[in-house]
Amino acid sequence: MLTNAEATRTDGLLTIRIIGQSLSPCDEATIVGYYPGTIKYSNDPCSAQIFIREGRKPELENMHCPPVWGKLWILNQVIRDNYHKTIEIFVNNNLTKKIRIIELEEKGLYNIWGI
Repeated sequence: MLTNAEATRTDGLLTIRIIGQSLSPCDEATIVGYYPGTIKYSNDPCSAQIFIREGRKPELENMHCPPVWGKLWILNQVIRDNYHKTIEIFVNNNLTKKIRIIELEEKGLYNIWGI
């Protein structure tokens, strides 16, 4: 379950940090692809994208798990991208969150409010 996400850009590199919590101790979250990068489109979707698979760990698929909250997870990804202003986060192929990318420069923060 996704709880928080942030994205910053410095010198054409997006750094994305996604935080969530597993629904059980037997679950995990992994990044399976991102755009631009491992996923290709014929038409630009107008946002950078990251795809996460959240579910049962492969070695524990047929085991019973207690219905208690699992551990927190943090996923980090760096993507080379100079142009997109937002990033869409997909969990199990469902759009879960769309966030604005914060531009970082040597002078400090700018473009936080889209001005």
